[in-house]
Amino acid sequence: MNRSRLVGPGRLALTALVAAGLVTGAALSPAADQIGSEGPAARPTTAASFEPVVSANLSCPGPEFSGITGVEDIDVPASLAVATAPDSVLGSSVKVTGEGRVTVRSGTDTGDPVTERGTTTTVRDLRSGRANDVVAVGAMAPGLAATQEWLVARSEIRGLATVSCASPGSDLWLLAGGGAAGRQERLILTNSGANEVTVDLEVLGRKGVVASPTGSTVVPARGRVALLVDAITGAEESPAVRVRATGGSVRAVMSDIWLDGSVPAGAETTVPTAAPSTRQVIPAAIVGVGGAIRIAVPGLQQAVVSARILGEDGPVPLAKGVTRVPGRSTGELSLTGLKQGKYAVELTSDVPIAAALWSSWRLGKTPGDFIWAPSTESSTGLLAAAFPGSEDARERNLSLASSAGPATASVTWRAGGKWTTKSVGLGQDASVTLNLGAAESVWVQRISGRGEIRAAVGTVAGKGGGERLVSVSPLVETAVTSTVSSAHPIS
Repeated sequence: MNRSRLVGPGRLALTALVAAGLVTGAALSPAADQIGSEGPAARPTTAASFEPVVSANLSCPGPEFSGITGVEDIDVPASLAVATAPDSVLGSSVKVTGEGRVTVRSGTDTGDPVTERGTTTTVRDLRSGRANDVVAVGAMAPGLAATQEWLVARSEIRGLATVSCASPGSDLWLLAGGGAAGRQERLILTNSGANEVTVDLEVLGRKGVVASPTGSTVVPARGRVALLVDAITGAEESPAVRVRATGGSVRAVMSDIWLDGSVPAGAETTVPTAAPSTRQVIPAAIVGVGGAIRIAVPGLQQAVVSARILGEDGPVPLAKGVTRVPGRSTGELSLTGLKQGKYAVELTSDVPIAAALWSSWRLGKTPGDFIWAPSTESSTGLLAAAFPGSEDARERNLSLASSAGPATASVTWRAGGKWTTKSVGLGQDASVTLNLGAAESVWVQRISGRGEIRAAVGTVAGKGGGERLVSVSPLVETAVTSTVSSAHPIS
């Protein structure tokens, strides 16, 4: 916050900020226009304006299957994409001037700086066992986006994982994993701060709180800790993991891989759900040949939960889409009978819940893949994602959902070096899917209406059927401006 204090007796001086309607508050003595020593002391007025942010930081987990002592690493070819919004997305009211740079920091190593707005830069071959921080300063800070991604199709692991990089938090929920034979989950905690952070983990399951031998975990400054979730959840078939940090904040993701006997059945890395609420919306429910919606109830009271499918024409109740979940427990709603396709899902409850959707893209006992699609927070700001370039074809499908009212969103994306902007109208409690092709980046913002906008991208690779690899990554709200306050004199 920039603040200048200028004091002098006399009358209020109107400024250009007032004329523009940017003053958020002003204090003026009833006798401020009186001249003389006996009058009250003049008080400066306070005005606020919005200026482009000058720094931004996003945290990325690094290759997920590494860094656990005594556990063999699984090599995945992780890449990282970084982009900043083009000036056309920021709008004419945001004036970005001067120089800036974006750098990717891995431990004590720092990559080459990126200095051109609007382009997407891919960093390949991320180092195992290390998190990556994307740091932007100056003119490159507004509208920062980054995404980590890998694709493998080997005998021991098969899947596509597209992971949004984001700011850390202090109270996070991750819903993923299961108790089937050959299922293995890893929790990755990253700390981009200068001080160590203590993390406490709590697990809810079908029968309530899951007793765990794991105590507090310390994540070192600018460090990373990887944990086997089995050591925390045991054989729980429907786990929900709560991550609470003290002394700072952390970024948390959970990787889920499934080797069904000797057949790789899929892999995914998921990010935290939206904070517990009585309404949860999953904007990118990419449904394959089956699946379920997992629900966690943090409080003591039982939750009565109803699910609706949000399509272009509005909401439709999910078949058998009502369930009761005891407090401090998890439950699931089956997607049986829902045709293969791209949807949004809305859950309503009488008490706060967290939610995520799992769906499989596997035919019989053949190799396959699956997704975890978390609920996301609504946004009135700029939502963004960047995607690494790849030699194989990867199709990006943007899912937009509007709840509690209609809305119109502006969608801008870059594919094959070409920019496209489209205005998308959404009815109340409805969703739309846009095929972005091999998009390098995408930017979404509500431009009218009162609907609550949420967005995520479903990425698909492969020819189709059992050969298809899939992943879901929510778009992340990116900072563009910050409030700058200043005091103006009475003169």
